[in-house]
Amino acid sequence: MTLGSSVLVTGAAGFIGRHTVTAFHRAGYSVTAVDRRPAPGHLADAARWYHGDFADPALLAEIAAGRYTTVVHQAGISDTRAPAGPELDATNTLGPLRLAGACRTGGARLIYASSHSVYGTLHHRTPIAEDADTDTSRCSGPLNPYATSKLALDQQMRTRHATGLDWTGLRYTNVFGPDETDKGPMASILSQLLRQGASTGQIRLFDDSLTAARDYIPVEAVTATIVQLAAARPSVPAAVYNLGAGTAVPFADLAQWCARLHREATGQPLLAELVPNPVRTAYQYFTCADMTALDEVLPNRPTVSAASVEARAAALFEAFRSCATG
Repeated sequence: MTLGSSVLVTGAAGFIGRHTVTAFHRAGYSVTAVDRRPAPGHLADAARWYHGDFADPALLAEIAAGRYTTVVHQAGISDTRAPAGPELDATNTLGPLRLAGACRTGGARLIYASSHSVYGTLHHRTPIAEDADTDTSRCSGPLNPYATSKLALDQQMRTRHATGLDWTGLRYTNVFGPDETDKGPMASILSQLLRQGASTGQIRLFDDSLTAARDYIPVEAVTATIVQLAAARPSVPAAVYNLGAGTAVPFADLAQWCARLHREATGQPLLAELVPNPVRTAYQYFTCADMTALDEVLPNRPTVSAASVEARAAALFEAFRSCATG
């Protein structure tokens, strides 16, 4: 961190946003947090809270005036079931582009949340690189309007800000961790299964997903990477980068983890129910990020192994179990 570093975090009351505020506060930054929702009680003193929209003209004027050294944009519509339309476009594409314009004017570094969902179906079930996002031989492209809005933002950033703006887009895979409960059905499938197993002794899986596999990354690894990007001198080249573990964990393994953890805790078998998948055509059965590009520009970033994901999952199971029995 450089002396006087000031960071603005949008979507600060959300799951990743809350952890982002915490990470920058602990790193010694002066943090301003923006969200339409109230400040979480445990973070009230960690930041100056701005209650409102990230695209508020007054806030954009602050950014354009050079008040912040870094803007971390976590706000947006994250529901993959959201319908296409003006609200989704304004929130996930047009609004962030206005934010980027303000950052360019004010000289702020912009780090924003994109999504691994932009790739859709990976045809070869192998890690995919950022430059393959429109390669139809590698992937299908977006399977829903949410993913389309994120890909549109990435493409516009590449076109409009090839030079003149210090920016990084991060295509998160499946981010999981504590304090994810407010995401509801949008929580990572890993967290959903752990919570089900810990609280009820039963899990539910789509009947066509046992051969599915996804790339999971703990939220702490995400925020630690963001802090490193904010502090990097010189900055990494402006581009969109994948951010995941770089390895895919099969759903069958998740079920086995839940079964083992439940058996160790209770001595009882875990019950698994297979239910029909109502969204087969919009479901990502395989996600895995090729992490080569980010590794080259940020070689000391925190990395995540399959073993560390399993260990983090075990800790999360215990936390869910404590809540359920406490």
